[in-house]
Amino acid sequence: MFIRMTILKKTNPKDLMLKKILYSCLLFISFITGAQTTEVVFIQLNDVYEIAPLEGGKFGGLARVKTVIDSIKSVNPYTYVFLSGDFISPSALGTSQYEDKRINGRQMVDVMNAIGVNFVTFGNHEFDYKYDVLQDRIDQSKFEWISSNVLKVSEGRSTAFDKSGVNFPEYKILSIPGYLKNHNIKLGMIGICIDANKQPYVSYEDYYNSAKRVYGSIKDSINYLIGITHLSIDEDKRLAGELSELSLIMGGHEHVNMYHKVGNTIITKADANARTIYVHTLVFDEQNKLNEIKSKLVSIDESVKEDPKVKELVDEWTTRAFKGFIDKGFDPLVMVYNLKNDTLDGREETVRYGECALGYLIANSMYDVSPGADLALFNSGAIRIDDVLTGEITQYDIIRVLPFGGKIYQIELYGSLLKQILETGWSNKGNGGFLQFYGVEYTASGWKVKNAPIDDSKIYNAAIADYLLTGMEQNFGYLTKDNPGIVKIFEPDPANKSDLRNDIRFAIIEYFRKWDKVK
Repeated sequence: MFIRMTILKKTNPKDLMLKKILYSCLLFISFITGAQTTEVVFIQLNDVYEIAPLEGGKFGGLARVKTVIDSIKSVNPYTYVFLSGDFISPSALGTSQYEDKRINGRQMVDVMNAIGVNFVTFGNHEFDYKYDVLQDRIDQSKFEWISSNVLKVSEGRSTAFDKSGVNFPEYKILSIPGYLKNHNIKLGMIGICIDANKQPYVSYEDYYNSAKRVYGSIKDSINYLIGITHLSIDEDKRLAGELSELSLIMGGHEHVNMYHKVGNTIITKADANARTIYVHTLVFDEQNKLNEIKSKLVSIDESVKEDPKVKELVDEWTTRAFKGFIDKGFDPLVMVYNLKNDTLDGREETVRYGECALGYLIANSMYDVSPGADLALFNSGAIRIDDVLTGEITQYDIIRVLPFGGKIYQIELYGSLLKQILETGWSNKGNGGFLQFYGVEYTASGWKVKNAPIDDSKIYNAAIADYLLTGMEQNFGYLTKDNPGIVKIFEPDPANKSDLRNDIRFAIIEYFRKWDKVK
C-alpha cells in the first residue's frame, strides 16, 4: 500500500536514523488524526506522432517523458501511463523505409514500449493503414489495449480486435491496495474512439450506448469509473453528461491542452506530441473514498533531461528513417530557409480553420511548378506537422509538414465545378477537407480568380493535390477523375525526376530556395 503524508515532504533530515524516527512519529500522528491517504497516479499522453523533441529540441521528446515517468514511479509504484489514441499514424518517420519496407509507425510502438506505456485506446488515425499493418503494430506492442466501441470486421462479422490471438477487452479493472485491509480500490476503465475513419475493416458502436452498456456490466465490481477517450471535446462533455459515474475522462483528438468539468467529471487533454502531459493524482481516504483528483499539466521541455537509453533508441530510429529519406532524394538535415524571427503555424487549429501563411506558401509552391496554372489548392488535412516552425527550416521539417507527400496534378475544369469545390472546402472548416489555396479570393460578392468573378462556363487550369481527385476527402465524394466538369487531367511523368510535381515536398523546397534569393 502506498501511503503519502504531506508533512513528511516538508522535511529533509540528513541523518537516516532521524528520518526513521520522524517517519514513525508522523505515522502515529497521522493514524490518530485520520490523515492517511492512498494515492494512485495516472500519466496521460494523447496524439503523439513524434518520438524526438520538436522546435529545435525545445519541446516534447519521449526520452524526456520517460524521465518524468521514472521520477514519479520512484515515489509511487501505483503509477500508470495512458495514451488516449493517435500514435501509429501520421508520423514523418513512419513514412520512410527500413528493411525494405515502410516503417508505418513501427518506431512509435517501439519507443512507447520502452517508456513503459501501460494502456491505450484507439484513435481515428490508428486506422490510416490497411488492416495488416495495424495488426503488425498491435502485435508489436507490449502495452494493453482497451476498446469499448470499436470492432474488427472480417467476412461480414464484427469481432473484437486481438493481440496475438487474445481479444481486446471492453474494459479493464485496476485493483489497488487501499488503506482498508482486504478492501482494494477497484477502478474500472473504458476506451471510446471517434468514428472519424470509416475503413472497411472497422465498425463503431455508438459512443454513449457502448459506454453505458459496459458500465452496466461492471458497476457492481468497481468503485470508480475512468474513461480513456479519443473524441471531440463536445462529445466528451456529452459523455460526461450521459454517464455521470465517470470520475475522470482522459481524452485526445484536439491536440491542444484543456481542462473541463461537467458535473463531477473531470475532462482533460494534453498537447499533442508530448509538448505537455497530464499527471493525475487520485487521492483516496482511509475508507477508500475518492476525495479528490489533482490534475497537473506538466511541460515537457529543455528543463527535463532525456533518458539515455530511450534517447539512444530514438536516435537509432531517426537514423534509420533519415537513410530512407536520403534514398528518396531528400537531405533531411539540410537547411532550406531561416525564418529568423518569423513563424509558420502548422497546428490543426490554424490550418483547418482559415487561410494561413503555411497553407498559402504550400499552394504558392504548387502554383510555381505548374506551367499555365490559374490557381492552386490542396486539402489542409495533408498538413500533419501540428507544430509551429521557426528559425532554421530543414528538409526534414518539410517532410514533417507533409509526411505523405503526393503528386501535383493540373486539371482543366469548368468554373461551375471550381466554385463547387471551393464552396465545399469553405464549408469544411474545422476538418481536413478545408482547402488552402493560392490565386483565389473569397469576397462578399463570391469567389474570384485573378481578381475576376469565376465564370461558370469558363475553363480554368488548377494545380491540385492528387488526393483530392480520389473522392475520399471530407464531403468531396463527387471530385473524381470521372467528374464531367473536368475537361483534362495532366499528371507528372514519374520517370522525369526533374519534374517537381512528382512530390509536392520538392516543390516547397524549391520555393524556399527561390524565396531565399529574393529575400
